[in-house]
Amino acid sequence: MDFFLHLFIGFAVLAGVVCTWAIVYYFANPQPDNPDGKARITGSCGDTMEIALTFDGERVKETSHWTDGCAYSLNCVYAAACLAKDKTPDEILEIDERAIQEFIGGLPSDHIHCARLAHETLQAALEDFMRNQAGKAHGGTGRKREGGKKP
Repeated sequence: MDFFLHLFIGFAVLAGVVCTWAIVYYFANPQPDNPDGKARITGSCGDTMEIALTFDGERVKETSHWTDGCAYSLNCVYAAACLAKDKTPDEILEIDERAIQEFIGGLPSDHIHCARLAHETLQAALEDFMRNQAGKAHGGTGRKREGGKKP
């Protein structure tokens, strides 16, 4: 009987820690309600990254990021989002894997793909922004229809 009680208490503590972490993570990383550009890409390693960009005029006003990957993936997607903040679309195009790696102080050779995935996700979010702007310029809302293809 003691074994099951200890097992239950251990499970309850673990569940409490996971729930607390999820709540803190959610409130520490707010997602913009209506981003101007957003992309979610899953890499060949299985990690998924998401970046959302909100513009104010010609510059990125707000960014948000998310990943379900390892610590290296989290660092890389964070770096990509930080590097895009206050930049114009042309300046964002100049952000590459090397800039992301330099921002975080380098990566082990077996995690270079994390910077590549962060770069691809950032560029896809920018592409989504540009597509939305082109749609607005042609009289549309610039927004994809519900159920449309995600980048």
